[in-house]
Amino acid sequence: MTTSISTIDTTSADAVDAAEKIPVVARARDFARDELAPHALRTDVDGVSRDIVDRLRTLGLLNAHAPLEFGGAQLDKAGERAIHEHIAHGDFNTWLVWAQHSGLVAQYAERAKSGRPLGDAGERVLRGEILTGTAISDVRHYPRRYIRATPAPGGWLIDGTVSWVSGWGVNELLSVAAIDPATETRLLVLVDVADEKVRSEKLPLVVATGSRTWRVSFDAVFVPESDVVARGPISDWDTKDRNVISDIRAHAFGVARAIFDELKASDNPKAVAVQEAWQPRFADLRASAYGLSDRAEADPEGPQHFEDRLAIKIETLRSLSDIARALVISRAGSGILGTDTAQLHARSALFLQIQSQNSLSQAAQLDDIAALAEARNTL
Repeated sequence: MTTSISTIDTTSADAVDAAEKIPVVARARDFARDELAPHALRTDVDGVSRDIVDRLRTLGLLNAHAPLEFGGAQLDKAGERAIHEHIAHGDFNTWLVWAQHSGLVAQYAERAKSGRPLGDAGERVLRGEILTGTAISDVRHYPRRYIRATPAPGGWLIDGTVSWVSGWGVNELLSVAAIDPATETRLLVLVDVADEKVRSEKLPLVVATGSRTWRVSFDAVFVPESDVVARGPISDWDTKDRNVISDIRAHAFGVARAIFDELKASDNPKAVAVQEAWQPRFADLRASAYGLSDRAEADPEGPQHFEDRLAIKIETLRSLSDIARALVISRAGSGILGTDTAQLHARSALFLQIQSQNSLSQAAQLDDIAALAEARNTL
């Protein structure tokens, strides 16, 4: 599935570039370039450290989405995308831990805007005092697999095992998506990671190995009603999730930029030629991805462009694999060591092939791969 981009509206991408003038975005850029990137290989081995979390807090990156009255930068979509690009460009492991937290900040920012009570946890999140984790993707597998929410006096009991949680050991709270099957209501609740009824098991990942990603289980963990962040019918979640699944998001372009930087710096002119050939195409994909997503969000009753957005996602992921392969090839002849950033970027690109996927997007990617073979077989 090769996407034909004839007329490209660069407005959304231009807004991301213009966001570089925002102080917190500039701090994120400098932090990623000067502190995260030089130590990315070590972070991949040792894991995202508390020192890194402290730097994120000091730089205002734990609550960049928060309203001004909470000390946040109240970022718009463009500023948010810029920070995602920068952190992923510097270190993919740190991006994954930070991104799992930033979604909850956005949730509480909306809650604060509506005037609904935040509770102590919400206040701390918006002020950037704590790092949180996220466990929401299992909702996609309902009713075969999910986290169960059972009504209890004053709150809910949470049971089940989530497939993965990033940032384990440096986060204090988890936002967990659970379902009450009796009413098919989806709840987003906060769980204290120190609760004695929370169990964890380290996952033997081969990609994003420094992201502190563990499998976490809940055994009748009580969550008071005050720690319910959001609720709604499962059908609403399905609609929102389709928007997530259909888009290629900012962090992918951050990883691409990291690969382009190394290709450009190569002493192999063929590697530089790959960068020169592919970078304009990624600029087009980035502009189209951001533009279509924003058009759909601006007019929720109008066309959502799901097929076009998914096509851009598929081509971006395929192209990301191509440039990552080029970087690995450019280092050929000396083996691939754990001290070589080419293998780190290649594994990050591999992770993006499985992140934010459901059966629909998975099928679309596999169909695309099969179609490429069929097209070549007819030549």
